[in-house]
Amino acid sequence: MPRSGVRVPPDPLVFIHGWGFSSKVFKNFAGFKLELPYHGDSKLKSLTLRKLAQEMALRIPKGSALIGWSMGGTLALLIAFLYPQKVSHLVLIGSTACFGCLWEKRELRGFLLRLRREREAFLREFRSRAYPRAFEDDMDIDRSSQLLEDYFYTDIRRSVPYIKAPITLIHGIKDGVVPFRSAIELYNLAKRRRLITFDGGHFPEDESIILEVLKSI
Repeated sequence: MPRSGVRVPPDPLVFIHGWGFSSKVFKNFAGFKLELPYHGDSKLKSLTLRKLAQEMALRIPKGSALIGWSMGGTLALLIAFLYPQKVSHLVLIGSTACFGCLWEKRELRGFLLRLRREREAFLREFRSRAYPRAFEDDMDIDRSSQLLEDYFYTDIRRSVPYIKAPITLIHGIKDGVVPFRSAIELYNLAKRRRLITFDGGHFPEDESIILEVLKSI
């Protein structure tokens, strides 16, 4: 127990953004920001989620609170399962343990096909659907699409019940990228969890929802 009057430092906050974006989506939050490979200024190179989780785990302090959005949430779950000593808490925004389980295979193939054919035009369309504000940053479409394809076929639902860190789920009831039923599934799989909903899509327009959660952990 800490001595009376001694301030206990908060757990380090580590933010992991979603595919197609960069750490700029978390620019209003203080903490350590991880960039997905071939997004923004990332120096990471792994193109499978499991290898990327290992690469990221090496870069974060022990006892970190991980805040993951979309693909970043799946990575946060993987890190917490594989490296439990690294994670004190998970905050998952619009996240899933199995993205490919939420969509038909033809829809997943169609997304990748359009991305590779239409490139920047389709990326802009996706960003406008997934994020409530205008967004621009560099991204290598060819390399990042390989990571996206692995995300489509990653299923870690069996691992979730073994995650020891408490999990806070933040999910929009109108999420058109990771449908709300994914939050219900995660809630039912996890042992220590709570669910916070908002009337919106894939990322909350009112970021104070995230801020209030961070204050409480």
